[in-house]
Amino acid sequence: MKIKPFFIFVLGLCLAPAMAVPVIGAPPQDQELRVDPMAELHRDAKFIDSTELTLVTPVQLEKLLKEKPAAGYFCFAELRDKEIRQYDSLPVIWAERPVSQRNVLVASAQPGEYYPWQLGVYAPYKKLDNIRLVFGDLTNAAGDKISAAAMQCFNMGGINQHGKPFTNTINVPKGLIQVLWSGIDIPKTASGTYRGKAVLEVDGAEPTMIDITLNVGGPVLENGGRDESWRKSRMTWLNSTIGFAETPTAPYTPLKRDGETISYLGGTVKLSADGLPASIVTNYDQANQLDRSISNEVLAKPVAFVVETSKGTEKLKPSKIEFLKQTPATLEWKVLLKGSDVEAECLAKMLFDGTINYQLKVTALRDVQVKDIRTVFDYTHYASKYIMGLGVKGGARPDSTIDWKWDTIKQQDRIWLGNVNAGMQVVFKDSNYKRPLVNIYYEFGRIRYPHSWGNDNKGGINITEQANATQVNAYSGERTLKTGEKLDFDFDLLVTPVKPIDLKAHFADRPYHLNADTSGGFIPRALKAGAKWINVHHKADIYPYINYPMIDEVVPDMKAFIAKAHANDLKVRLYYTCRELTVKTPEFWMLRSLGHEIIKDGPGNDTRTIVYPNGPRPWLVHNMRKNYIPAWYAGFEQGKYKGQLDVAVITDPESRWNNYYLEGLNWMIKNMGIDGVYIDDSSFDGETMRRARRIFDADGKRRLVDQHTWNHMNPYGGYANSINLSLDRLPYVDRLWIGELFRDYNKRDFWLVEMSGIPFGLMSEMLDAHNVFRGMVFGMLPRLPWSGNPVPMWRALDAFGIDQAKMYGYWDDRNPVRSDNELIPVTTYLRPGHSAMLSMANWDNDNAQKCRIRIDEKKLGFRPTQVYLPEIDELQPAGEIDLNGEIEIPATKGHIVILK
Repeated sequence: MKIKPFFIFVLGLCLAPAMAVPVIGAPPQDQELRVDPMAELHRDAKFIDSTELTLVTPVQLEKLLKEKPAAGYFCFAELRDKEIRQYDSLPVIWAERPVSQRNVLVASAQPGEYYPWQLGVYAPYKKLDNIRLVFGDLTNAAGDKISAAAMQCFNMGGINQHGKPFTNTINVPKGLIQVLWSGIDIPKTASGTYRGKAVLEVDGAEPTMIDITLNVGGPVLENGGRDESWRKSRMTWLNSTIGFAETPTAPYTPLKRDGETISYLGGTVKLSADGLPASIVTNYDQANQLDRSISNEVLAKPVAFVVETSKGTEKLKPSKIEFLKQTPATLEWKVLLKGSDVEAECLAKMLFDGTINYQLKVTALRDVQVKDIRTVFDYTHYASKYIMGLGVKGGARPDSTIDWKWDTIKQQDRIWLGNVNAGMQVVFKDSNYKRPLVNIYYEFGRIRYPHSWGNDNKGGINITEQANATQVNAYSGERTLKTGEKLDFDFDLLVTPVKPIDLKAHFADRPYHLNADTSGGFIPRALKAGAKWINVHHKADIYPYINYPMIDEVVPDMKAFIAKAHANDLKVRLYYTCRELTVKTPEFWMLRSLGHEIIKDGPGNDTRTIVYPNGPRPWLVHNMRKNYIPAWYAGFEQGKYKGQLDVAVITDPESRWNNYYLEGLNWMIKNMGIDGVYIDDSSFDGETMRRARRIFDADGKRRLVDQHTWNHMNPYGGYANSINLSLDRLPYVDRLWIGELFRDYNKRDFWLVEMSGIPFGLMSEMLDAHNVFRGMVFGMLPRLPWSGNPVPMWRALDAFGIDQAKMYGYWDDRNPVRSDNELIPVTTYLRPGHSAMLSMANWDNDNAQKCRIRIDEKKLGFRPTQVYLPEIDELQPAGEIDLNGEIEIPATKGHIVILK
């Protein structure tokens, strides 16, 4: 979460609702809300018209309860704009509504509209089990029908984020209200008044008939009414399957199989007889460009799955590999490993991006005393030069043994070992796995303890250096298995780099990124600086509310801004991520009715975070109260929204909101003309990002994904490596902005592994590190204007001709320029046969360092006749430099040198 300075000090680093509160009338009064003008979020028609404005008195409630309907509960039909907001308090209009009108919906809609409505089910006398809404056809006087098949209740189920159908069992605790949101898909040919019924069914109770009258008239609505957010027709996006396909996204190529050898864009994977990788080879050079003549072996030995019992090591005899599915995007296979005491089913799926998902299900064939079940990954020394994960900061792998144990307080379930052009991440899971929350919210959604791997703290991971390998031994320790008992030892592999680096695009796509209340200066400032992209952060007059940029009042302003940017040859990315959601979302109360599915469950008003040390904002306290996690808030100090406050809550990273998010992305491309998105820290998975990539690329236009991460190596973030958390999304990302609060003084290898993005096939910019000399060793510049001024360096790069250059980092054996001091690395940007730009930086934070430079003219391709320091405003004056003698560089400083 990139935040303004007044938040930095706060960071210090940087539903079936379970509300067991009886209905007794009004909730706590909102006096604090009324005296705090910044918290007046809903002083608009939607708030005034809400069914929740006035709540029943105890006398009114007592009168209502004396009715004791035969069904044993009450139902109240409501229009879409009168949202039912509370689940433990009744609105007075329900108590005053005549019995004959309670179960009646009379609504007006247009042809082609997707019309949502709601039903409140109140259970004052006893718990209601398994409530469900069954629809009948609606018919007009001419006999035309709106089929029951065109209606659905979103609370009862739908299509999940993996494209699979699911159903919910809905129970209503005694004394509470459950809101059911449903929708009617009205044909474009519909006209007139349609009547019909829906039936609320409850286990062990009488059903209740809901009379529906739908008056359909007026112009035909295109796109189901989803172009206007106030209609709430977009709730159909929750069940979308957009972006699913069996085709690779650019730049990837289709998977190919030759026997047990699988080829993908970055290299090959050869399977052993047990279905596990026997060999993994990448075809990248040290600048992370594809070169099929290069073979970098990641594994020193085949991956081994070992079951050791009291009798010794089980001889697991594999069946023949059965390939279950092969498409250009996916390859799936299965192997059964049969032993005397246990058997293991190996199911695997490889994706075109170099990801392999493994599910190893162990079944005890008889009662057995297990000494250990482990998976062993032996990396080559070349492919294990660097490390990050399991609490180890990114950088050179230490010589000492790493002995790690499972601890869910820490967000650590993955390890990456690699070199710049060959590596592999392993993520350990079991069937209980659910993606955790990130950023400062990790404590409210930690990793789940994997009982198979953890085994009541007997399991862990050892990383040791051996004679010919670096071994990662994921063990689980002793246990007793009963006959038929099953354990899931799952893990995901991701081979790195994920794709070739695009150096030219990295330096050409120059972003302007500003968070300000008013946007009038964005375009002029970007043009004056020479930027090519504008990142529009939320909390701006063209984008006021976090992660919902397509609200009706905002769309015209945003469209006008994007059109003006395009007229000036600028492209626009919007802040748009899955982690938290503004309460101004039109469907917010519908999402609340889904229980914990989308709005993440949490301590509610009792929540305390470093952003909310004294508890949530008054609006949340009054309106939400329970079962939520407060997130971002920001107040407008000037402009169109002056005096307003944006407040958000945390969303679940694995929910139908991912589907809605993707449909929103598609809508903004088609209706607002966005050129990409800026993704802040998020927990959503690689599959969602893969779907997003297909949406971006659907019409062949170039759109970019820019990903930012916070520094998670602290107690709030679970001592995790930021880039490690999001690695599965990187195949579909174009540029990075890594490590909010990563500072200049970090070691050189940390810059390489955790800040630069280079070992993973991407490049980054500096955020809270502002040292341009060090940054240019990795092609990193500050981001304008948030983290510094890159404009002088942009001009120097243009004068040099960076668009025609190749990058040879200090780690690259082909680098023609070398320093004899490891604290002064040199990266060469080479225009073959023409010129070179050298970036050298002193990585000693306290002392000047000296070095001598060696130039290999054969590798350089020319003999330098001119060697000088170009003038770069704010960085270095023009001058001469003698590369034949000893060079002294002050602490933290450096040189940009031109050779011609």
